[in-house]
Amino acid sequence: MQIMKSEPKYRHFIENLRAAGGEIVEIAAHTGSIAALFPDAIDFTQETVRDQFSASTSLEDLDKLECVIFEGSFGVAENGAVWLEDKDLPHRILPFITQHLVLRLDSANIVSTMEEAYDRIRLSETGFGVFISGPSKTADIEQSLVYGAHGAVRETVVCYNPSNLSSKG
Repeated sequence: MQIMKSEPKYRHFIENLRAAGGEIVEIAAHTGSIAALFPDAIDFTQETVRDQFSASTSLEDLDKLECVIFEGSFGVAENGAVWLEDKDLPHRILPFITQHLVLRLDSANIVSTMEEAYDRIRLSETGFGVFISGPSKTADIEQSLVYGAHGAVRETVVCYNPSNLSSKG
C-alpha cells in the first residue's frame, strides 16, 4: 500500500516526529539527494561503508562518527518512531553515540499504531531492533531539557517514495 503525503497517517507521523524533537526532510527518490543533503555523513546504507566499519572497528573510531545514515524498516505514526533492525546496523551502538542520526524511510512503510508495528517485527529473523523517535533527551527536576544526553543530539528522518512525494508540499 502506498501512502500519499496528504494521508492522515503520514501527516500524523510527521507531527509526532517533530513533537519528539526530530526533523523531517522529504525527497522524491531514495538515492543521490541524501548525499547532497548530508555531505559529511557516513552512509551505512552503502555496502562499502558497512565493510569499512566491520565488527572489529574500535569504539574510539566509531565515536568519531558525527553523522550517520541508516535505512529505517518502517515508521509508526502514533509516536513518530522509526524501527531499525540488526541487518541495517553493523554496530548496535552507532545510533546512540553519533551526534546526528539520519534515518532514511520509505513513506509507504508507515503504520498507524505500535500494535501494527509489533505485528511487523520478526526478532527471530533479525535478532535485535530498536524504535527511535527523535533525538535523545532528558530533563531534570527543574525542567531543564537537554538533548543528546544518552544518544544523538539531532535526528532527521528523510522520507522518500518516488510515486507519492512531490515538490508541491
